[in-house]
Amino acid sequence: MADNETSTPESTIDALSPGDEWPFHYRGYGLSINQDGDIWWQAYNGTDRFDLEPVPSGLITELLELKRSGGALRVTEGGAVITRIETGDGSSDAYKTVYVGQMDLDGRLVPRDEPGHAVPISPNGLNPGDLWKSVYDGATYSFSGERFWWQDGETKLRHSFADTLPQEITDELKRLRMNGGRFVITPCGDVITQIPNEKTPPDIRAQFRELSRPVKRFLQLRRDRGNVDMVPVYVGHLSADERPIEVEEPTRLTDPLSEQEEASLEAWVAAMGSYEESDLSEDDHRRDDRGEGSR
Repeated sequence: MADNETSTPESTIDALSPGDEWPFHYRGYGLSINQDGDIWWQAYNGTDRFDLEPVPSGLITELLELKRSGGALRVTEGGAVITRIETGDGSSDAYKTVYVGQMDLDGRLVPRDEPGHAVPISPNGLNPGDLWKSVYDGATYSFSGERFWWQDGETKLRHSFADTLPQEITDELKRLRMNGGRFVITPCGDVITQIPNEKTPPDIRAQFRELSRPVKRFLQLRRDRGNVDMVPVYVGHLSADERPIEVEEPTRLTDPLSEQEEASLEAWVAAMGSYEESDLSEDDHRRDDRGEGSR
């Protein structure tokens, strides 16, 4: 991922061409494509495929030029399509993420054997806190209190949001998940999270009965195969100009302090009271090696 201080913001990626290396964080709604040009969403390997309609034919052509045999791709909350391809240089880092193009991912997911049970990608008529009536997928982020971040799956480092989310989204997330947690943003701008079963709305049973058969099956798969004992709910919507989400480089212990950080620490140290060595207890000289479980 590129340094946001020196690179072009992701919201202005017009300069990228298909095949260019993707300089931003890797995330998004998961789709797959084969060499025949079929494009679909799938919950888990070995489960039904749901074909994407309408088919983005131009984008498929671009993708197959980059990956002749097809494969997995992601659509970010800003509509950028990205995929990973082999570098072919024999290095240990055998893959790189490349930009494919832009997609207005809307429409529906259609089961191949039961087209009458199609699932809308962005259901209409939902209010915050309502049961989500589609598949739970999108760019994954996390929050705790007022802190929001994207976590790199490889380095495990947290990249804080460069900007705040709209207040109504932040308030609703905190209402639904008081202790924080993960949430996703779809390419349509829908914000979704998961809540424990005991915190579901009073009319959850009525809402569940209205779900389509595939969405009920998806919930069952997540519970039984994914061991997810939570239900997805709608949080709110981000407009096009509130996406994509920009994240910053994580702060490392070896990074130099800014002048402002230096001054703040100097003031903090200066405000400390002095003490004599004899005032310290024996425990003050020890490093606390106790683990989380011993506290």
